[in-house]
Amino acid sequence: MAALAVAGSTMIYSVDPAEPGHYPTCPFRLVTGLDCPGCGSMRGLHQLLHGHLGHAANYNLLLIVAAPYLVIGWTVAMARLLGLRVPLPRMPAALYRAIPVLVIAFWIVRNTPGPIGHWLHS
Repeated sequence: MAALAVAGSTMIYSVDPAEPGHYPTCPFRLVTGLDCPGCGSMRGLHQLLHGHLGHAANYNLLLIVAAPYLVIGWTVAMARLLGLRVPLPRMPAALYRAIPVLVIAFWIVRNTPGPIGHWLHS
């Protein structure tokens, strides 16, 4: 898993997803013309790997919010695979119920007209 993560990150670091023809198009966007919650994540990850936090946030703000949690989860999972007894930090139970609601709200708002929707649009 670690090798795949490094290989994928190296590919996204090296080949800019903002240039057409290198990566597949989001199927939801292809069919509907709208952004899904993940649209812009590869372009955002490319910018994040290059140290451009602001540019990454312009592509997908949800990625920037979720990235620290994903890194912590991945690190704990890798440590556990190595046999280390690393506890996963506790999250409030309400957060587990709030995450899907927040993702759906992000999905809806980023596809609405107006300044906020335009800003969240990938």
